[in-house]
Amino acid sequence: MNKVYSVLELNRAVNELLAQDPVLGRIRVRGEISGLKKYPSGHSYFTLKDEDAAVSCVLFRQAARNAPETMRDGMQVVLMARPNLYDKTGRFQLIVDAAEEEGLGDLYQRFLKLKETLEKEGLFDPANKKKIPYIPKRIVAITSGAGAVIRDIIHVLQRRFPGISLLLIPVPVQGAGAEREIAAAIELANFLKLGDVLIVGRGGGSLLDLQPFNEELTARAIAASDIPVISAVGHETDFTLSDFAADLRAPTPSAAAELAVPVKAELLFRIEQLTSSMEQQMYKAIEHAGHRLRPLAGRPVLSRPEAIVERQLARRELLNHRLSSIWEKLWAYEENKRQNAVQRAEQTMRIQLERQTARRDKSHETLLALSPLSVLNRGYSLVRDKDGVPVISAKKLKQGQAVDIVWHDGKADATITKTYPGKE
Repeated sequence: MNKVYSVLELNRAVNELLAQDPVLGRIRVRGEISGLKKYPSGHSYFTLKDEDAAVSCVLFRQAARNAPETMRDGMQVVLMARPNLYDKTGRFQLIVDAAEEEGLGDLYQRFLKLKETLEKEGLFDPANKKKIPYIPKRIVAITSGAGAVIRDIIHVLQRRFPGISLLLIPVPVQGAGAEREIAAAIELANFLKLGDVLIVGRGGGSLLDLQPFNEELTARAIAASDIPVISAVGHETDFTLSDFAADLRAPTPSAAAELAVPVKAELLFRIEQLTSSMEQQMYKAIEHAGHRLRPLAGRPVLSRPEAIVERQLARRELLNHRLSSIWEKLWAYEENKRQNAVQRAEQTMRIQLERQTARRDKSHETLLALSPLSVLNRGYSLVRDKDGVPVISAKKLKQGQAVDIVWHDGKADATITKTYPGKE
């Protein structure tokens, strides 16, 4: 009891007790893999967790052949492992000798189910993705204000596009309720129109650490954003619902900053190139025009341009003279035609008038021959009633009726005293 242990001795003593314990020396543990990291050395490190607790695990290269090649976050496994207290740090961990897959963990199953639901709704439809502006006036970063993410973003932006405006909306990026603050920050940025592009992200982590970015609330807020959103969650191998809902996915926050802006120096260099090229093209065009102008300068059209006008004036006078001559001939021809037409019309009218006069005279003679007055000239008379209607039958006369008797040289009034019916 009086022995004083060093920290290393204590850790080793605990390790010996664990190794010698008949129950804990070698155990089987069930749980879900989270935060799996595989290194080039062949060693893998991850956390085994369930709803209530978590424990660190290490799978060395020598034992990797006893584990599924497709080990990944969210996989439900049963481990054959040895409890261990790491000598240097005193960290408790499990050294895994073998692993068997049991299925997907609850958290990962929930992720897949929600992803399928939102995908059916069209929340991840590429047709709904908005274009990221080429040179935004202001970038809004929605991430932790204390993490390395915002420092990486600032560093990349300063390197690529010095002077770009960046606004940080600090939010928690893990833990219960973080999704509500992330969604609220996205809505705030849209309501106040704080920028032209949003970078929503955090650094890498386990599936549990990334859970706020796998929540339905966060995914819907990103999809509903009028401002284009770049999702920068986790490392290259980590995919979240936010990645699918965003207009553009960046494998890392630093990559998101690179996607948000071009390299300013390259743009300026390109502008200088284009300016120089334009100046060269203009100089060549002017020089080429000069080469063409010099041989033309000696031509009369340029040395004495009034000659063109004089030539055209002379041509105009000639055409005027020709036109006047043609007009006179045309006028005489038309006048002759007119006079001939008048003469023909007068002759035709005279002939027609003579014919009509002859027909009139003949009709007049016929009319006179048929006129009752011509009959009266031969000694006959005409009896008419007081209405002037000729009386053509004695039967139509009545005793005491007043009539007129008309001769060729006058008329007389008479009264019928008596009628004598008989043959006409």
